[in-house]
Amino acid sequence: MKTLILLFATSAFLFGCTSTGKVNNTQLKHTQWQLSHVAGKITKSSPVTIEFIEAMQVHGNGGCNRFFGEGQLNDSTLKVNHIGMTRKLCDEQTNKMESTLLKMLEKGVPVLLLNDTLIFKGQPELRFQVAG
Repeated sequence: MKTLILLFATSAFLFGCTSTGKVNNTQLKHTQWQLSHVAGKITKSSPVTIEFIEAMQVHGNGGCNRFFGEGQLNDSTLKVNHIGMTRKLCDEQTNKMESTLLKMLEKGVPVLLLNDTLIFKGQPELRFQVAG
């Protein structure tokens, strides 16, 4: 009986988080995301990815360079500290996208999780789909 109550309580909690869009560490842990939209426009086959692993370690590809850092999630705002990255030079548009993403992560960006879409509510808004 206790197991059943715990199952219902956990389900209600997770449903509540998903329906309000609020994000917590547990929801992001062990997930991989690929950029799908920038400012409402679809990006086709974007190399931009972000992955959350143990202890909110963040890894990803900014479009040209790989990056990594220590993620913190407070009140649905994601901030990545101690960002490190490779240093390849790419075309101007790719470098601009990469710089925008990394600045959002360094400064802290409000995030939402709605229907398997991770949304960075920055300027511009970035939307990620589950990478598979």
